[in-house]
Order: sequence, then C-alpha cells, then structure tokens
Amino acid sequence: MFIINERFRIPYMSTGHAAQLRAYEEHFKRWVPGAELAMEAQPTPFVAQLVARVGGRAQRYLLVEKRHFRHQDAAVIADQLTRRRAELGRAHARDLILLLAPHVRAQQAVVLERAGIDYVDLAGNVHLSAPGLFVHVEGRRPPKAPVLAPGRPQKGWVKTVLALLVQPTLVSQPYRAVAERAGVSLGTVAACLRDLAMRGILLEDAEGRRMPDRAALVALWVQAYGEVLRPKLAERRLQVRATDKAELWARLDHVLRERGLPWALTGADAANQRQAFFRAEDTEIYAPVLAFDDRDLQKALVAQPSARGGNLLVIEPPGPLAIPETDTAALPVAPDLLAYAELRYRGTSQALEAAELLLPLVMGDGAA
Repeated sequence: MFIINERFRIPYMSTGHAAQLRAYEEHFKRWVPGAELAMEAQPTPFVAQLVARVGGRAQRYLLVEKRHFRHQDAAVIADQLTRRRAELGRAHARDLILLLAPHVRAQQAVVLERAGIDYVDLAGNVHLSAPGLFVHVEGRRPPKAPVLAPGRPQKGWVKTVLALLVQPTLVSQPYRAVAERAGVSLGTVAACLRDLAMRGILLEDAEGRRMPDRAALVALWVQAYGEVLRPKLAERRLQVRATDKAELWARLDHVLRERGLPWALTGADAANQRQAFFRAEDTEIYAPVLAFDDRDLQKALVAQPSARGGNLLVIEPPGPLAIPETDTAALPVAPDLLAYAELRYRGTSQALEAAELLLPLVMGDGAA
C-alpha cells in the first residue's frame, strides 16, 4: 500500500448531505492525514468536489454518496456516474469520481476499479488512484448491525416498485391505488413503502411522500427484477413463419387484437421502437402465456411451439403496467424501464450495450 501524505479539501458540498458525509471524515484523515472538510452549495449532480494536491498538482474528485450501494448493481451505478461526469462538459473531463458508501463488497470493488471509479467506505475499504497517489485496502467487513429492512426484495416488492417507477405520481396516491396498478395486496404496498423509507429512498414529510433519487431506485429494482421476479415468469417459445420483423409484428398485432388479447413488445424490439439500439433475431413480448397454447391461435400466427430457440418469446406480464392501455393503431410497447430490464436480463454484450443507450430514457421519462 502506497500513501501520499497530502491534504484533501472539499470546497463544495450541499448542506443536505453534510451530516451523512461527515461520517467519512475520519476515513479521509486516516488515509490522507490533515484532510479538511468545508461545506458550501454544489450545483452539479454530484454532492461535492474534492481536490487532492499531490506533488504540486491538483486532482479534482467528484463525490457521490450511495447509502445503499451494497444492495445495488455496481455496473449500473458505474455507467450512471460516468455518464453524469460526461454531461458536466469538458471542464470536468479530467475529474475522477469518488464513491462513498457504508460498505463496498469485493465484487462491487472490482467493477468500480475497472470503470476507473475510486471509493471509500465506512468499513475501511478504500481505493484512491491518481497520478502520484495510490491507496488500496480491501477485504474489510462492516460490523454486524440489526437488520432494519428486508435483506432481499421479494416478488411483491418488485411489482410494487415497478408501478412506482413507471407511474411516479403513484407515490403520493393512496395505498389502494398503488395496489391496483401494481397487482398486489394492500399489505404488500405498505411493506414495500416501509422498506423504501428504511432504505432512505422514500421520503415523507408535511408535503407528502416522494422519491427524489430515481437513479438509486432503478439500480436496486433492476437487480431485484433479474434475480427475484424475472426467472419466475412463465414463458412460451414459438417459431413464427415470417419474412421479417415487420411482418411478424403486424401479424401479432392483427391476431391478438382480433382476439382481445393484451400484449406489448419488450426487450430489444421495444428499444428499437424508441431508437435503433440493437436488432435481435427473436422478438420478445408480454402477453397472457396460456393463450399461446391454443392451436387456433398458433394457426392464425402461422406458428408452432419450439422447445428451444424460436423467433418469438412470450413472457408473462410482470405487472398490470407492463402492457400499456392504448386504442391507437400503433404497436403496443412496454415501458422503457421494462425494455431496459429485459435487455439486462438477456445479458449478451450487444444487449448490455443497447441497455446502456436506453438508460437515459429510463431516467428522464418516468412515465415512458
């Protein structure tokens, strides 16, 4: 371990984060004796700027705090932070990113280091890498503490948060409205909102309930969707005789509308309706799965079941909002959030690249 004994100073920090970031002060001073903290308003998406002077050269860090990073997808967070830095313009092109968290797991640390993101956690793990400065400590575990929230989101949690992300205005609505749109019980909604409050994602005061950090919730939800809910959704694979995607989409739309079956494109095909991200060989849709066992429906689609492969994957809708309500002639398309989650679940390099391109739409339009 090599430590340069220089001074750290944080010249900008929003007062709303002051109390939380003070907890990291002793860790700054442990690795860099003489570290100082000063707090002022900070207009960028990051909570603070930190300047390290090493060998007469100033290295600026952009700080971000992730209180629930341990339960989030490090790759998603790394993508978001890199994108946020780029959005700040050329003046910050040489800035490094420093992530603060109560604990950074070993697997997460590897992802951050590969992405060029430094970190400091309250357990004592640290990675600081800049010209003339290198500090690295790993393998330290946080002290055990009483569990204040479920350690792992359950199916009902995933469905409830899906509804809140797709229709953000639901967060301020009565529990019954949330339960109806999520397809869960009132008790599940209450437990989910309590969980989000314990995680610090849901805030409630005299003005009502709100979730200001959409990025943190999306990262947490996408990981839970891929691990908890998506593997349990029923599927049917079929081989549809069609010359191209346009013919396949048109036949699906005609046959399913004629039978009154709700459906929506998802995954790569949904992303392509927004922009040409990634053209997959197969088509993924949300629709009532059992309906596709009907021989008459298969005949109308000019399709036959396929044990493996096939060019049509029918997925059980993960919630009522997975299929939009529309009376237009346009093809029904699942929300961007679900298209993004399906691309992440597919997991190929092309799908992950397409997911990264779609992510700004997920963040910028909660109702899409």
